[in-house]
Amino acid sequence: MRAATLHQLGRRLSGLAGDLTHAHSDKATTPGELAILDDLLLHGRSAVRDITGRTGFAQSHVSASLAKLVERGQVTWEKNPKDARSRWADLTKGERAVLEAAAATLVEDALSEQLGRADAEKLVKLLSRAAKLLDVKKPSAPRR
Repeated sequence: MRAATLHQLGRRLSGLAGDLTHAHSDKATTPGELAILDDLLLHGRSAVRDITGRTGFAQSHVSASLAKLVERGQVTWEKNPKDARSRWADLTKGERAVLEAAAATLVEDALSEQLGRADAEKLVKLLSRAAKLLDVKKPSAPRR
């Protein structure tokens, strides 16, 4: 397999995962906002600088996106007790529950629509094996 093919495959699989995880999302939600929601799902309560470092987005983009997510009721702000100048962002309990449920969705059904059940099951077994070999860890519980 050529590197370019692997890159395209990775993008297709990532797109499928995003579609499944964010099927409930408002169509106005930007890809950047979805990435920030995913980051908060994986890491829990975080400062803007931490989200910026993990996502690679500019601080101004993260701040603006968080403001929109707070306005929509998906994210909350909390004062940082160690630094009065900074705040932590976190998913609301409702948004966390929705995203956790969506993230737990099994991909076999979605792949079956495109590949057929037998090929989908084979692919999932191979992807599960690859995840194990490449030491892809399940997300740990976010800090509270």
